[in-house]
Amino acid sequence: MKRFVLIVALMALQCAGLFAQNAALPRLAVVSFATNIANDKTRADAITVRELVESEMVKTRKYQIITRDDIDKLLENQKIQVSSISSSENLKKLQLQNISYIVTGSLSAMSNDYAITVRVLDVSTGQFSHSDNDFMGSASRELYTGITSLMTKFNSGMSAGEGGTIVQGQSGTGRIYKIGDTGPAGGIIFYDRGFVSDGWRYLEAAPAGTDFTAQWGAYERDVTGTGTAVGSGKRNTELIANRLKQLGENDRAAQICVGMEISGFKDWFLPSKDELDLMYKNLKAKGLGGFKDDWYWSSSQFSSSDAWIQVFSNGNQRSSYKGSTLYVRAIRVF
Repeated sequence: MKRFVLIVALMALQCAGLFAQNAALPRLAVVSFATNIANDKTRADAITVRELVESEMVKTRKYQIITRDDIDKLLENQKIQVSSISSSENLKKLQLQNISYIVTGSLSAMSNDYAITVRVLDVSTGQFSHSDNDFMGSASRELYTGITSLMTKFNSGMSAGEGGTIVQGQSGTGRIYKIGDTGPAGGIIFYDRGFVSDGWRYLEAAPAGTDFTAQWGAYERDVTGTGTAVGSGKRNTELIANRLKQLGENDRAAQICVGMEISGFKDWFLPSKDELDLMYKNLKAKGLGGFKDDWYWSSSQFSSSDAWIQVFSNGNQRSSYKGSTLYVRAIRVF
C-alpha cells in the first residue's frame, strides 16, 4: 500500500512538473492569413496555409499553442481585427491574455502560383520581429511542400531572434545602416525593414552616375508572375531576363542590371514598382542619389504592352510602353 501511494505521488509530481514546464512556455497563436483575391479556392487555401503553419509551430515544442477556435473566439470577443492586431490597444488586450507571439501572414495569388509571407508579432514589443516568404505552386502537393520548406526556414530564423542575434544581412558585417548611408557596394541605402528575412534586411541603390537608358522589352508579350511589392524586384528581374532570352532580345533593362558589376558586387536587379517608389521618396525627394528628373523603369509589368514607371520629377507612377527608352537605376538587397 505504501509503495502504491509512493508511486502515485511520484506520478503526480511528474505530471505537475510537466504541467509547469508547459505552462512556462510562451503562448503563441496562429491567426488568419490575408489574401489578395477573394475567390473560393484562394480563401480555402488561406485556411489550409494557416493550418499547416500551426502544425509546423506545434512540432517545435517550444510554444504553448492556442487552438484556432480559442484564438478566433478571443479575437471576436475582444473585437480585435487581424489587420490591426499590432495597434497599442490590441497589444494591451493580448498581453492581458498572456499571449507572447502572434503568427500571421498573407497569401497573394500570382497567376497559378502563390507568394506566401509568414511573420511573427512579438506582443511584448509590438514589433513584427521576424518574417519569411516564398513563391510556390497552388496545387495541393506543391502547397504542402512549399509551406513545410518555408516554415523550416521561418522557425530557424525565429529561434535565432529569441534572446539571440540574427546576422545582419548577407554582408556578414553586422553593421546597422540608416537610410542615406553608403552601402557595401558603394551605393545608397534607401530602405531598412528592421529585421533580416529571406537573407536580407536592406535595399541599396546603385551609386550616382550608374544610371543608364534602355527599353523594357518583351513588346506585346506577357511576362507572367511579376509583382509590385517590396521584395519582388529580384524575382521579377529573373522572370523578365528568362522571358527575354526566350524571345531572343538583348540589351534590355533587366538584362543590363543582371550583368552589372559594381565594387565587386554582381547581384543587381531592376526594382519593383514599390521598391522604385521607396527609392524616389527616401532618396530623390530628399535630394539624395543624383537621380535625373526623368522617367525610370520598374520591373513590374502593367500589361503585355506596358510596364510600371515612376516620374522622378514629381513622384507620379504610371505605365509606359515597353518599347520606350527610359532611365534605370539598379538596386540590390543585403
